[in-house]
Amino acid sequence: MKTENLNEIVGRYLLTIREIAKKAAQGEIVGDLVRTQVKKCLIEMHAAGAEPADIRAIFDDLEGCTHSESAISEAKFWQLLMTAKLHVEFLLFIEENHQSAATSSGPIKDRFSVH
Repeated sequence: MKTENLNEIVGRYLLTIREIAKKAAQGEIVGDLVRTQVKKCLIEMHAAGAEPADIRAIFDDLEGCTHSESAISEAKFWQLLMTAKLHVEFLLFIEENHQSAATSSGPIKDRFSVH
């Protein structure tokens, strides 16, 4: 899977999360909005051929950005980004445990789906 394609997918969803962060800064409750965007992002990444390791690598790279100067000026966005990353880990964990319990003998990419 081309990392550039996956980064493009994630980038589009990060723009949406940035807009959600603006709502959160105004006091709106946005938790479900972030989780919905994460799920959509994972589904699109999977459709593009991403494996769980690819997905983790991209979101791990994003975590490194939280120590930048923009993280200080956009604190709410970076908080939501960390929330998104944790939700990614949760969904991948659920999926991997679901797959290990499945009796399917096909390749993991044929069984990967985000609940």
